[in-house]
Amino acid sequence: MQRRFELELSELQQKLLVLGGLAEDMLHRAVESVLNRNGELAQAVIDSDDQADALENEIEEYCIQLIALHQPAASDVRFLTMAMKINRDLERMADKAVDIAQRCLELMEHAPVKPFIDLPRVARIVQEMVKDTLDAFVNRDAILAQEVRERDKQVDAIYDQTLRELLTYMIERPELVRPGISTLLLFRHLERIGDLAANIGEEVYYLVEGDVIRHQRAAKLKEKTE
Repeated sequence: MQRRFELELSELQQKLLVLGGLAEDMLHRAVESVLNRNGELAQAVIDSDDQADALENEIEEYCIQLIALHQPAASDVRFLTMAMKINRDLERMADKAVDIAQRCLELMEHAPVKPFIDLPRVARIVQEMVKDTLDAFVNRDAILAQEVRERDKQVDAIYDQTLRELLTYMIERPELVRPGISTLLLFRHLERIGDLAANIGEEVYYLVEGDVIRHQRAAKLKEKTE
């Protein structure tokens, strides 16, 4: 029975990696659709959303089934709980890739607000975060998981800078408001994917080290003020 349970946990991990791979692919294609103003590619990403939703539902049901049938020990419960959280975050990444593809279709109706200088850079960082957080999960690599979380600061900084620039453009040229908002949302979706990758990094760190790192910074700030 224990051997069977271990095999089922391994199968669960593989299911998560399939969903993660799909989310990665959707993100890559969504960004490419924007950079190349490719509506067909954007629509293909949008059409992939049903597949991601189905995988999320399948994984959630599988986790619940394992808990109900095996009454796992505390360490296995921690893994299964983390798996459900990662499952949700991966599906949300797929949703955000769809959002990016939808922004592509909107932006194709207008001339570019400004050259996409920062987009390839922030997209590369986010894509590497997604890949590395999945690698950290597979290899139980707490150090890599924490590094992914720290990289989220770079994404936030680029988003904040882009926000200021786009607001300036839209104030000075009201005709740029609609494409400006779509461009801003595009960067916001990427920033959110970075947050989700950081969330998974936190879950992996907790799985390996048993420590909740999301509260560490708040605790340190509190210590400084006391």
